[in-house]
Amino acid sequence: MMLSSNGDGSRPRTLSERMSGAFGGAFARPNPPASSTGSPDQDPTRILTPGERRAAMTSLNATELKWSKAGLAIATIVGAAIVLYLAIKHPTRKVSYKVHGVKHFHLVPVSGTYLLVGAIVLAFCLLGYEGIRRRRRTLVVFALFIDGFALTLIEPPLGFALIILGGWLMLRAYRIQKFGTPTAKLAAKEAAARPRRRERKQAAAVPVKPTGHKPPTANKRYTPKAAPRKKIAKPAE
Repeated sequence: MMLSSNGDGSRPRTLSERMSGAFGGAFARPNPPASSTGSPDQDPTRILTPGERRAAMTSLNATELKWSKAGLAIATIVGAAIVLYLAIKHPTRKVSYKVHGVKHFHLVPVSGTYLLVGAIVLAFCLLGYEGIRRRRRTLVVFALFIDGFALTLIEPPLGFALIILGGWLMLRAYRIQKFGTPTAKLAAKEAAARPRRRERKQAAAVPVKPTGHKPPTANKRYTPKAAPRKKIAKPAE
């Protein structure tokens, strides 16, 4: 077998692979090491330890990345297309009104309003893509919420879908924090295995009896109080 120039036994990289790696390296996320604790791409059937939960909460696993990319891509394409269409169909128009019998005209920039909404949607879509590149759950959720609220003014079904997607990501983070898993079935099993809140309060209120041997205390002997002295009467002179 022909060895590469690095001497590691792998085949040399082709020109297309080198070019794709050079141009795509700035946007590709680094693969986390397999031995790292709290990795977001670990076995979904395993319950995370308390030390691993913070890293999994702030990051995104493969399933969450896939849905986040799909939601932001739809928001970018559909949002931009709808905004441009509405801006063209609803140009700036004149509105007339009378004040004390005098007719006045006022310009209503309807197209400018739609273009402003489109700029907001695209700006937060870019923020969401940056969050995906860094695997930051907070940035992605924030971008989905803002895009969802902005698009409810133009396309309510799409806007509500983005808001629901952001809420789904937050719900999975809550499950990881409380139960150590983002899966609903495993979280339900963990919740069923835990004692109820009333039982936990009662267990915390009951004082714990010491199980070890109690060391001997100092022996305090009882000493009765001395009787009061009798007063001797002085002899009369």
